[in-house]
Amino acid sequence: MLKNLLVILSLMLAAPALAQDEEAVLGNDVYKAGQSVRMGEDGRDDAFLAGEGVRLAAPITGNAHMAGRWVDIAADLGGSLYAAGQRVRIEGAVAGDAAVAGYTITVDAPVGGDLRAFGSEVSVTAPIGESMILNSEIVELDAPVAGDAVISTRELTFGPGARIDGTLTLYEEEVGTLLVPEEVVPAERITRVKLRFKRVSGAFQHPGGGDKRSFADEAADYLTWGVIIGLIAALAALIAPKAMGGFAEDLAARPFRNVLSGFLGLSVLLGGGVLVALTLIGALLTPFFWLAALALGLAGLVVGAYGLGATVIGAAFSLPKSWIFRVLAGFVGAMLTAVIGLVPFLGWIVVMAILTAGAGVLSKRLPILSRLAD
Repeated sequence: MLKNLLVILSLMLAAPALAQDEEAVLGNDVYKAGQSVRMGEDGRDDAFLAGEGVRLAAPITGNAHMAGRWVDIAADLGGSLYAAGQRVRIEGAVAGDAAVAGYTITVDAPVGGDLRAFGSEVSVTAPIGESMILNSEIVELDAPVAGDAVISTRELTFGPGARIDGTLTLYEEEVGTLLVPEEVVPAERITRVKLRFKRVSGAFQHPGGGDKRSFADEAADYLTWGVIIGLIAALAALIAPKAMGGFAEDLAARPFRNVLSGFLGLSVLLGGGVLVALTLIGALLTPFFWLAALALGLAGLVVGAYGLGATVIGAAFSLPKSWIFRVLAGFVGAMLTAVIGLVPFLGWIVVMAILTAGAGVLSKRLPILSRLAD
């Protein structure tokens, strides 16, 4: 469960789509979330965009962080790209690195640094300035790669423009089945490795050996974490009843806005860690930004679970706001969150929303983030 929480903090794909359309500008960075998001303002540094349809339509000088169902990069980036979605399309040049995850990924514009792409279908038709890592069910390469390449795929095709100037490492289910023309890369620069994973639904894999964990084992893990989170929430409510009660009331009154506030607050911390890494001295602060984001996310999960429990207990029973109510709210909310998390796919979307909403309530109480969150 902890591993899944870290993934949630990194991607946060669906939470913004639950919020109302909002936009915020901090410094010269733009933050947008909503159903359909388009960033078309010139002169921005970094962009943080999330929604169902997301489009970068104006060039930026820094990095782009984008998540949604349909993600389009239609303008040039002066920095790096971090994108995730069902369909991701790169049509603007990326000066730095590109890290992309999705079902279908097309790279139709040059990437000056490294390209890392993970999906079901990946097509690269523009030059890659440095190295390239592709993990996909189907890979099509029709462009030069200046550095080394690592490809894990079931089906690999090369176009007339394909060329790899460095080494090529191929991960194959059966070594030797993927054909690589000599003009793409000579055989002496190819290393073939047997894939030690069974492919499941495209790019998602699990180890081929060993027994698959049973549902009972998964449920035990989730419920264990539910007990731990419930204990933390109950203790927090006993120690600071007024604060936790205020958090719960805020969550019940403005759930969607708190989801947006949490997304923006976590984005500031995660993006800030990347930005300070661009300077030699600031790079020393990067781990603190990311630790702060992790702390805010975990604290947000506790607060969000408590708010859920308080709402459910308050609706089902007419209990006074005594210590018994606060303890029940903590444990009931945490256990409900754990049970919801067991539901395939949709469960983690709801857990993500609970975590992000809780982080949003906390963000509005932090002086550094309150200006953005409000």
